[in-house]
Amino acid sequence: MNLIALLLLCFVILVLASIAAIGLRHDCSFKSQAIIVAVPLLDSILSHFVLNWFNLGSATVFVGSAMFGVLSLLGIQALLSTRRLLVFKLAWQQLRRRQRQAALLMAGLMIGSAIISSSLIVGDSLDETVRKEVEAAWGSTDIVISGYDSTTGQIVEIPSSIADDLRNQDVDGVDSIQAGRIVSASVETESGSAEPNVPWFALEHQEDAIIGSKSTGLTWYELEEASRFSNRSIVVINQALSQELDIGKGDEIELGWFVRSDDGIERTTDSFLIHDVVSMANQGQLAGTTAPAVFTDLQTAQDLQQAGQNVTTIRLAIEGVDQTRNGYSPLVDQLEVALNQTISAEDSGLQFLTDDGSDSFTIASSQGLGRIQASLVRSIKQNQSNLMGDTSLLEVLQVPLISLEANGSELLTLADGDVNGVVSEEDTIWHWGSGGFGYERNDGESWVWRVPSGSIITDVSIDNGYGFASYDAGLILGNSSDEDTTVRLLKDKEIVAVELNTDEWFALEEGVNRSLWFGNLSNGSEIPLTLNIDAPSTVLNWDLEFQSNELFLKVEGLLSVDYYKRGWSGEETNFVQISESEWPDSPVSSHPVCVTGKGSVVNNEEAWCIESPGIIVRAIADGSIQSIRLPILSDAGGFGTLPQMFFAIDGDVPSLNVTETELMIGDRLQMISDVANGSLNASGLFQFAFGSDDSQRLNINGSFTENDQLSQLSELESVVLGLINIHDGETLAVAEEDERSMLVFGSVSALERIAIEEHLNQLVGFEEMSLSIRTVKLDAMEQAEASSGVLSAMFLVFGSFTIAAGVLLVVTIVMMLVDVRQKEYATVRALGFTRSDLRYMTMIEGSIAAFFGCGVGSLLGMGLAWFIGIGFSSVFANAGTDVFTFHVDSSSLASGWFWGFHLSILTLFFSALWSSRLIIVHALKSVPQRIPKHVPWAMYIFLILMAGVAFVSLGLFFVGGEGVAHSMWILFGCSGILLVMPILFWVIPVLRARRKIDGTLPVFREAPRKTIGWSGVALLVWTGLPSYFDPVRNDLVPNELSFVLIGLVQVFAGVFVLAALAPMMIRGLLRLPKLSSGPTLPVALSYPLQKPLRTAVVMGMFSITVFSVIVLSGYTLQFDNYSSSFVEESEGEFELMLSSSRSRPLQLEGPVEEWGLENSDIDQIDAVGRVYRAQAFLEDDQETRSPYILRGVDQDFVNHGGISLHIWDDGLGDSSEEAWISMYERTDVVFVDASFGLESSLDGTSIGIFPVKVGENITIIDSKQPSHRRVVTVGGILEQSSYLFSAGVWMPSEPVIEQYDGDLTRVYVSVSPESMASSTFDNEGVSYYEAAGKSNDEREAATELSQQLSLDLEKEGIQVSLIAEEVALIQSLVLSILALFEGYLSIGLIIGIAGIGVVTYRSVSERRKHIGMLRAIGYTQGMVMKIHVLEVTWVSLLGILNGIVVGLLFHIGLHSAVWEKEGASLVLPWGTAIVMFLGGWILVFLATLGPVRSASKIPPSEALRSSS
Repeated sequence: MNLIALLLLCFVILVLASIAAIGLRHDCSFKSQAIIVAVPLLDSILSHFVLNWFNLGSATVFVGSAMFGVLSLLGIQALLSTRRLLVFKLAWQQLRRRQRQAALLMAGLMIGSAIISSSLIVGDSLDETVRKEVEAAWGSTDIVISGYDSTTGQIVEIPSSIADDLRNQDVDGVDSIQAGRIVSASVETESGSAEPNVPWFALEHQEDAIIGSKSTGLTWYELEEASRFSNRSIVVINQALSQELDIGKGDEIELGWFVRSDDGIERTTDSFLIHDVVSMANQGQLAGTTAPAVFTDLQTAQDLQQAGQNVTTIRLAIEGVDQTRNGYSPLVDQLEVALNQTISAEDSGLQFLTDDGSDSFTIASSQGLGRIQASLVRSIKQNQSNLMGDTSLLEVLQVPLISLEANGSELLTLADGDVNGVVSEEDTIWHWGSGGFGYERNDGESWVWRVPSGSIITDVSIDNGYGFASYDAGLILGNSSDEDTTVRLLKDKEIVAVELNTDEWFALEEGVNRSLWFGNLSNGSEIPLTLNIDAPSTVLNWDLEFQSNELFLKVEGLLSVDYYKRGWSGEETNFVQISESEWPDSPVSSHPVCVTGKGSVVNNEEAWCIESPGIIVRAIADGSIQSIRLPILSDAGGFGTLPQMFFAIDGDVPSLNVTETELMIGDRLQMISDVANGSLNASGLFQFAFGSDDSQRLNINGSFTENDQLSQLSELESVVLGLINIHDGETLAVAEEDERSMLVFGSVSALERIAIEEHLNQLVGFEEMSLSIRTVKLDAMEQAEASSGVLSAMFLVFGSFTIAAGVLLVVTIVMMLVDVRQKEYATVRALGFTRSDLRYMTMIEGSIAAFFGCGVGSLLGMGLAWFIGIGFSSVFANAGTDVFTFHVDSSSLASGWFWGFHLSILTLFFSALWSSRLIIVHALKSVPQRIPKHVPWAMYIFLILMAGVAFVSLGLFFVGGEGVAHSMWILFGCSGILLVMPILFWVIPVLRARRKIDGTLPVFREAPRKTIGWSGVALLVWTGLPSYFDPVRNDLVPNELSFVLIGLVQVFAGVFVLAALAPMMIRGLLRLPKLSSGPTLPVALSYPLQKPLRTAVVMGMFSITVFSVIVLSGYTLQFDNYSSSFVEESEGEFELMLSSSRSRPLQLEGPVEEWGLENSDIDQIDAVGRVYRAQAFLEDDQETRSPYILRGVDQDFVNHGGISLHIWDDGLGDSSEEAWISMYERTDVVFVDASFGLESSLDGTSIGIFPVKVGENITIIDSKQPSHRRVVTVGGILEQSSYLFSAGVWMPSEPVIEQYDGDLTRVYVSVSPESMASSTFDNEGVSYYEAAGKSNDEREAATELSQQLSLDLEKEGIQVSLIAEEVALIQSLVLSILALFEGYLSIGLIIGIAGIGVVTYRSVSERRKHIGMLRAIGYTQGMVMKIHVLEVTWVSLLGILNGIVVGLLFHIGLHSAVWEKEGASLVLPWGTAIVMFLGGWILVFLATLGPVRSASKIPPSEALRSSS
């Protein structure tokens, strides 16, 4: 790359030097010409190497070398050519003699350098800010090995042996390895203050790794030793946490963290003694330079976090490797190989099981759904003969069932296989066992409830369509008329007996406070009653019966059984003891056809009998089996509780192979085989989970009960109903081809087992463990450079308008200097100077001014960047982190200098070309330049150039792709206009006029003005043309380049039009009677008319600056208006949000009363909505797939209105609230955030992962099992702010929890609209957000409640936030950054004002003789002042007005292209326009007041004196 840049540099300098040498061929020898070519070339090459030695960027080195090459080229000519030496001396004398003019030129040239360097330094500062944070967080660590399981939301546990093995492998480039654990914990002090989310670090000891400063910190070994010899848990904290919670050494704190166990995620707490407070240095700032953190030794963390010998991170320090992506890439490859060699199959979740009674060997998996990856299975089969010879291989796929039908009856309906009772009520059959209870209706609908693991049902009572079950955590109520409702009563109370009578119920609570409860289903009452009996301390069994308005109680102790009764007529009475004979007889449910004698008659034809394997439905007439009922779940021994399933079998056991659509049944289906017409209909659990209602018809063909090949799977007999074909199994289980649950090998020797394990060890690696190797430092710095580069680019883009204004200022200054020095130029031309000499003199003067001016400008840019840095510090402080670091890189200063120099040199070169074309005689006599009666050669060059631009842009339009098509079409039209208009209004009229003898002068005079005017009109029409008028443009999407191009073209087109119309406007004004009568106005407007080019340039300065300010101000105002509804959209009817991550899910499932709130006024809360989060893949109809967030909402969230929808299917309801309710009630409808419905205004692509519309389908794919797919319909799209604050696919909570392992991560809290803050609440600082439509009282109450909830919940690791404030913070940050850009653009306005001041000052100096003549003929000082004020007003206000009008029109077009598609109404920046118009004129007036007043004070005698 450097070689290419060097060759390009040599080519450029060689071309320039050759042109210069050829131009001096008559004045220099060939040797001198060769030196003129060689010296600049060598100087530029030498500069290239020197600048490279200073480690400047490649682009900076190139332009810097080019600068020194150009300076060398200009200087060497003066050394080798006497003519050039004379010109050089004259130019130097002019600079020294006209210091004011030189200073003025340098001031103009500084602008470009200042803007460039300031933009780059802003990027440097942002880079340095992030670099400091990265260095603080990672220290010597360059690469981190860690993992995150997106399916569970948990950090991957890594065996510490992997870190040890990595050390032993001694990978080249790895200097040191430090493993450890990093988790998040809540911290609570003794005073009650808390931090909900603090990083907890526990790392291995490593040399030179110090927690805190070197002088006062401690090593990890010292921390471990201190912990070992302490009689309690100790912790070290950093200064940030110490200051945040006002705690120190010797204080006690409580840490809370989450631990994942077999029962799920549980929160654990423990108290710690603060052993030390360390400074924010070295590893004391692992969380960041200002972030709090706690530290313990690794062993303590592993013990308390129940992590065994596992770690969560392995940190690697690298040495001797180039700190670039290319440098790290080979090392990462080596680490991948090393990890794969280190990680075993068991590490990846594979299990190897050996049957002690046989030589069989089983491979299973504990990851995900317990399935072995298809690639591993295929590899085993392909290498079967090499690994285990002739040993048989049995492939098993578990197929969990959700439904199994025979003759239209559902067989899987029981909650428990060990049925204790059956009761028939009209059209409902109730059944129960110790594991659960439920019912089945005659219409086929059923309901079951299973008791949680570790509990049993203690009693059941059925009456009047209701069923009660008691257990150690309350009562469960089932309603036979509503199978979708399960009610829980007396939550968390140990209920041992229950009795139901119609709608009244009684329940006995055991425990410390034994009590009797009474309730009424009709009014929902729950009333505790006194239990005035002398019960034994140990009760084996309780029983309740209700008969004839009397409640009976039976108490069975160790040695006796006591009986009691009490009357019940709605009033409480005391129990009295009775004899056993008074105990009411309970009806026994049975029928003779039941083999066990237990059962219930359902109707005249059938009886439900409690017989193995669950319930047998027998005919009353002859006792024949009509059907059976089996439990949905059964206990599978060591495998836990599993659903009923089929086994799909494949492999080397022919006796177990089943053909497709056939079924080999087991013992439990033997009874149904004869009455099922030989077939069953089965539906897979995973099919149902992913939205499919399909079933598979299977024909019964034999039994597998006598086959001993399944002896290895004997523990699963209680759940295996039959064997099916492997392809049928893959369909019902939604499994990939060759994906298996188990691989069972027949007779395998110990060596063969080792071979199989080793083979799998070679196949699995870090990816199977969900581990990743991250170059953390490099990644962070690249991200920082990308983000800071974007901001730098934005400053540079906006600054380009200011640079353009600066270029126009330089052009203005050069034009004025040329006008002043016309006679000087004519004199030296008359003495023999060529035009080339004149250009050389101008370039010498300009290069010296540019060299020093741009260098000073680059330094001034550093000061400008410092002021911008102050703004960023304020922005960062508002975001809660004041860490902005101002930093200047030498490359940025050099870039501002070098690029500014080249920008200045180009401007001066073209100005020199123009100034060298003067006519000597006319200049010496000070007469106006003669109107040329031909087409200038420059115009032909311009036409050729425009033809080339048109050709290139048209070519790029066809081959450049969609990204540039719109820009190229606009550019093609603009170049076409600039090609055609000069031909029509200049070339053709002039060529025709030259053929005539008389009357052609007006044609030559008007041709340039008409060309400029009509070109401006055509450009305005072309760039502002609505898309529907242009069929080509209508199919294209504009991008950033299009908008910049259109904006600049429109500004200069407006200037063209004004410059062309100015004479007509002036003549029209002078025809007005009120204006033509005075002598002041005609004189005031005559000078701008006499100098049209200079007037147009000054107008352009104002126009481009005002245009950019108007556009950015309009964008800011539009965003403010667009985002003003974000608060209302994000809140809905909620005000607060309690949040956490998936690795630390919220433990707030119960009602608010059970949250343990001590400081919060829960009466203020009128609703709580829960949102569960999971991860899945989404796929559209085009099979575009991407990971995304699922958010499951509960019924309370929906009933309170949810959050705002932008659009929804009318079939879901007439309002957003109704749509949420309908979505919740359905299983096939979801809502998506606005990113799915929004398109980028710049390139037309979807903001989201892919575009969808309401009514279209998307597929949700389980990230654990990609073959598990659920097709849903998009029923609505959330409001536009949702893609920022509520991203995700929103659906009912049940599938998110059950199917995608979702965790509770958000709880929305609403305060009552009538709520008010307490009288002691300090409302200072409360944000009211009136646009969101909520009262001030409600806002104050919400703010107070958030403070109260923070005190109660942050110690539990729960983040409490006001939704409105979170949304408003992001909004304010964006507006603050836009305000910085506006301030940056205001520099351009200052330049314009300075330009008009310079023009006025120079105008006064040029026109001293003219002013004197006016004074001599009677003009007063006031009239002279009025003339200049009118002149300045005319030029500045026309420029400002052009910028305002074009800016407003551009803003309207921008709204149509960007904001209108996002639903935002048009808002015009009238305020900014008025300020620009009036404020700009006032500032111009003040800037020109001094020169104007001095002009008015010039006496006629002095002015009429001849002056130089």
